[in-house]
Amino acid sequence: MKLRALPIFAFLCALILTGCGASSDGGATDTDSYNKCLELEAAKLLDETGSNLDYANEKAAEICAK
Repeated sequence: MKLRALPIFAFLCALILTGCGASSDGGATDTDSYNKCLELEAAKLLDETGSNLDYANEKAAEICAK
């Protein structure tokens, strides 16, 4: 299970670090804040619930989309 989560985590980190989805009209700050939200919420969920990475990333995306 952990071996499957590692490539997914690496892929998500690559997207966050490269700013995938950032618009060229100055919308990078929205993307930056969304990415930071994803990182923080996923970390909180992993710490608080001890859940797996897939679940934490999915729930973090739901929280940050609101």
